[in-house]
Amino acid sequence: MVANLSSVFVLLTMLLAGCSSGSQMTMTPNVPPPTTAEFAFVTNLNSNTVSAFEVEASGMLLRVGTFPTGGGPEFIAADSSGSFLFVANTASNDLSAFQIDGMTGMLTAVAGSPFAAGMQPEGVAVVSGGLHFLFVANTAGNSISAFKFDPMSGALSPVPGSPFSGIAAPFGVATDILGKFLFVTNRDANTVSVFSIDNTTGALTAVAGSPFPTGSTPIGLASDPNGSFVYVGDHMSDTVSPFSVDPVRGSLTPVTQLPPPNPGCSSSCHLNPLRVAIHPTARLAFVANVGANSLSSFAINHGVLLPASDPVSTGQHPFGVAPDPSGNFVYVVNKLDDDIAGFSVNTTTGALTPLANSPFPSGGSQPVGIVIVRPE
Repeated sequence: MVANLSSVFVLLTMLLAGCSSGSQMTMTPNVPPPTTAEFAFVTNLNSNTVSAFEVEASGMLLRVGTFPTGGGPEFIAADSSGSFLFVANTASNDLSAFQIDGMTGMLTAVAGSPFAAGMQPEGVAVVSGGLHFLFVANTAGNSISAFKFDPMSGALSPVPGSPFSGIAAPFGVATDILGKFLFVTNRDANTVSVFSIDNTTGALTAVAGSPFPTGSTPIGLASDPNGSFVYVGDHMSDTVSPFSVDPVRGSLTPVTQLPPPNPGCSSSCHLNPLRVAIHPTARLAFVANVGANSLSSFAINHGVLLPASDPVSTGQHPFGVAPDPSGNFVYVVNKLDDDIAGFSVNTTTGALTPLANSPFPSGGSQPVGIVIVRPE
């Protein structure tokens, strides 16, 4: 009997020791693993909607749903955590804000949405990482609207002094990785403006030397993930102009000679680069050529863009372009075909290969903007 009691005592001791040491016997709460799902969101200009898709491991897009926006949604952006989605409505002069369900990709309108912007809001840029600012280019209003967004609810409140003027037909906007500077293409002035961002209030102040000359009709704009370079799509010069960014002052220096203006010709002789996107590794760039119905891939070498492969065919009028966060795929929306072309990316060479079942229906009419997120 004593021996049996001793055995029980030893067994209990071992069990308790196992619990305290974190062995397999430890009782742990049933916490679901973090999601690794990716979702693509597409603005449909003529439908006044945004479509949501789940990005499969194969790159295939599975539509989650379609959600109403304001009038004429075009540019679209998400915060870095993938919690909120913001859409610029060019026809209703406002911004739609949505909360993203990180498990399903479903969208829920933020309380108070839509939020008033200036006239013809186009490009949208979000600064996250503790700052929580949002900027939108009001093309017809020649101004930038600045907002602070609530990281819990997604609600927008105007920054003191907003809107900020002193720009000509602003179109594309982007920020550096640290949220120190805002870059804005001035479509009608052939320049790009740079503003410093007050990290407390979000107020904008033009940096010394701004605006900086670009090629003809700058529209597309992207900054690299390292914050060292900015790339401007010169729509009527048929080029992409790279600039190095001074990390302290924000001033821009052309990496290569700026392109001369193209001679007058019909639209058929232009590539018309429209949107620019940078691969997550900062080693590749993708450019949608709306005049040539193609997507170009470039290798980046110290800011210089070198063709990585021949352009690949898209649909008609490719507009928005976005790589997924993994960098394995890139997608472009085709405005006149109402679909989305998807390509696998060779991350070593930059070569693009059409995905099986591509193009995918956009779920709306005249898709023009796309963003892909991986919710945290």
